[in-house]
Amino acid sequence: MAIPIVVVDDSEHDRYLAKRVIEMLDYDIDVVEFRAGDHFLEKFTDAKSREIEIGTTPPPILVLLDINMPRLDGFDVLSAIKDHFGAESNREVIVSMYTSSSFEDDIERAHGYDFVKDYVIKPLSKSDAQRLVDKHCLNISG
Repeated sequence: MAIPIVVVDDSEHDRYLAKRVIEMLDYDIDVVEFRAGDHFLEKFTDAKSREIEIGTTPPPILVLLDINMPRLDGFDVLSAIKDHFGAESNREVIVSMYTSSSFEDDIERAHGYDFVKDYVIKPLSKSDAQRLVDKHCLNISG
Protein backbone atom coordinates (compact mmCIF):
# COMPACT_ATOMS: atom_id res chain seq x y z
CA MET A 1 0.00 0.00 0.00
CA ALA A 2 1.31 3.43 -0.93
CA ILE A 3 2.38 5.85 1.78
CA PRO A 4 0.30 9.04 1.52
CA ILE A 5 2.15 12.32 1.84
CA VAL A 6 0.11 15.50 1.64
CA VAL A 7 1.51 18.79 0.32
CA VAL A 8 -0.51 21.87 1.24
CA ASP A 9 0.77 24.95 -0.58
CA ASP A 10 -0.84 27.70 -2.64
CA SER A 11 2.13 27.76 -5.02
CA GLU A 12 1.64 25.34 -7.90
CA HIS A 13 5.37 25.53 -8.60
CA ASP A 14 6.33 24.57 -5.03
CA ARG A 15 3.78 21.73 -4.94
CA TYR A 16 5.11 20.42 -8.24
CA LEU A 17 8.74 20.51 -7.04
CA ALA A 18 7.91 18.82 -3.74
CA LYS A 19 5.95 16.09 -5.52
CA ARG A 20 8.75 15.46 -8.02
CA VAL A 21 11.41 15.24 -5.29
CA ILE A 22 9.29 12.91 -3.14
CA GLU A 23 8.51 10.67 -6.10
CA MET A 24 12.25 10.29 -6.77
CA LEU A 25 12.58 8.30 -3.54
CA ASP A 26 12.63 4.50 -3.62
CA TYR A 27 9.30 4.06 -1.84
CA ASP A 28 5.71 3.50 -2.88
CA ILE A 29 4.43 7.00 -2.13
CA ASP A 30 1.24 8.70 -3.18
CA VAL A 31 1.58 12.49 -3.07
CA VAL A 32 -1.73 14.26 -2.54
CA GLU A 33 -1.80 18.00 -3.23
CA PHE A 34 -4.00 20.75 -1.85
CA ARG A 35 -3.71 24.34 -3.07
CA ALA A 36 -5.22 25.87 0.06
CA GLY A 37 -5.43 25.19 3.75
CA ASP A 38 -9.22 25.25 3.81
CA HIS A 39 -9.40 22.71 0.96
CA PHE A 40 -7.10 20.40 2.91
CA LEU A 41 -9.09 20.79 6.14
CA GLU A 42 -12.39 20.03 4.37
CA LYS A 43 -11.03 16.67 3.25
CA PHE A 44 -8.82 15.86 6.23
CA THR A 45 -11.34 16.44 9.00
CA ASP A 46 -14.17 14.49 7.34
CA ALA A 47 -13.54 10.72 7.55
CA LYS A 48 -15.30 9.83 4.28
CA SER A 49 -13.66 12.65 2.29
CA ARG A 50 -10.31 11.80 3.84
CA GLU A 51 -10.57 8.19 2.71
CA ILE A 52 -11.50 9.25 -0.83
CA GLU A 53 -8.86 11.98 -1.22
CA ILE A 54 -5.96 10.73 0.90
CA GLY A 55 -6.57 7.00 1.25
CA THR A 56 -7.11 4.43 3.95
CA THR A 57 -3.58 4.09 5.30
CA PRO A 58 -3.78 4.24 9.07
CA PRO A 59 -2.89 7.59 10.54
CA PRO A 60 -0.84 9.51 11.25
CA ILE A 61 -0.41 11.05 7.81
CA LEU A 62 2.63 13.17 6.94
CA VAL A 63 1.67 16.66 5.82
CA LEU A 64 4.05 19.24 4.33
CA LEU A 65 2.37 22.52 5.21
CA ASP A 66 3.22 25.97 3.88
CA ILE A 67 2.87 28.92 6.25
CA ASN A 68 2.13 31.78 3.85
CA MET A 69 -1.15 31.05 2.10
CA PRO A 70 -4.25 33.17 1.44
CA ARG A 71 -7.52 32.68 3.37
CA LEU A 72 -6.07 30.27 5.94
CA ASP A 73 -2.34 30.40 6.58
CA GLY A 74 -0.39 27.44 7.92
CA PHE A 75 -0.89 28.51 11.53
CA ASP A 76 -4.66 28.72 10.99
CA VAL A 77 -4.52 25.15 9.65
CA LEU A 78 -2.51 23.98 12.67
CA SER A 79 -5.04 25.57 15.03
CA ALA A 80 -7.94 23.96 13.17
CA ILE A 81 -6.28 20.52 13.36
CA LYS A 82 -5.71 20.96 17.08
CA ASP A 83 -9.29 22.17 17.61
CA HIS A 84 -10.76 19.28 15.60
CA PHE A 85 -8.64 16.39 16.90
CA GLY A 86 -7.64 17.76 20.31
CA ALA A 87 -5.34 15.43 22.22
CA GLU A 88 -5.58 12.93 19.35
CA SER A 89 -3.81 15.30 16.91
CA ASN A 90 -0.53 13.38 17.27
CA ARG A 91 -2.30 10.16 16.32
CA GLU A 92 -3.88 11.70 13.21
CA VAL A 93 -1.16 13.82 11.64
CA ILE A 94 2.55 14.53 11.56
CA VAL A 95 3.26 17.97 10.17
CA SER A 96 6.44 19.27 8.67
CA MET A 97 6.25 22.96 7.95
CA TYR A 98 7.34 23.44 4.34
CA THR A 99 7.98 27.12 3.92
CA SER A 100 10.26 29.90 2.76
CA SER A 101 10.18 31.47 6.23
CA SER A 102 13.34 31.03 8.25
CA PHE A 103 12.18 33.45 10.94
CA GLU A 104 12.89 32.12 14.42
CA ASP A 105 9.45 33.31 15.60
CA ASP A 106 7.75 31.16 12.94
CA ILE A 107 9.88 28.13 13.82
CA GLU A 108 9.11 28.48 17.54
CA ARG A 109 5.43 29.08 16.90
CA ALA A 110 5.19 26.00 14.67
CA HIS A 111 6.89 23.81 17.24
CA GLY A 112 4.34 24.99 19.79
CA TYR A 113 2.06 22.34 18.26
CA ASP A 114 3.17 18.90 19.42
CA PHE A 115 2.22 17.30 16.10
CA VAL A 116 4.65 19.57 14.19
CA LYS A 117 7.73 17.38 14.02
CA ASP A 118 9.87 19.14 11.40
CA TYR A 119 10.48 22.46 9.73
CA VAL A 120 11.85 22.45 6.18
CA ILE A 121 12.89 25.54 4.24
CA LYS A 122 11.89 25.55 0.55
CA PRO A 123 12.81 24.17 -1.86
CA LEU A 124 12.50 20.58 -0.66
CA SER A 125 15.76 18.74 -1.32
CA LYS A 126 15.97 15.02 -1.97
CA SER A 127 17.89 14.58 1.29
CA ASP A 128 15.16 16.45 3.22
CA ALA A 129 12.48 14.31 1.58
CA GLN A 130 14.43 11.13 2.35
CA ARG A 131 14.89 12.16 5.98
CA LEU A 132 11.18 13.00 6.38
CA VAL A 133 10.03 9.69 4.91
CA ASP A 134 12.58 7.64 6.84
CA LYS A 135 11.79 9.40 10.11
CA HIS A 136 8.02 9.72 9.89
CA CYS A 137 6.57 7.33 7.32
CA LEU A 138 8.35 4.01 7.46
CA ASN A 139 6.96 3.13 10.89
CA ILE A 140 3.50 4.25 9.70
CA SER A 141 3.43 1.93 6.69
CA GLY A 142 4.50 -1.06 8.71
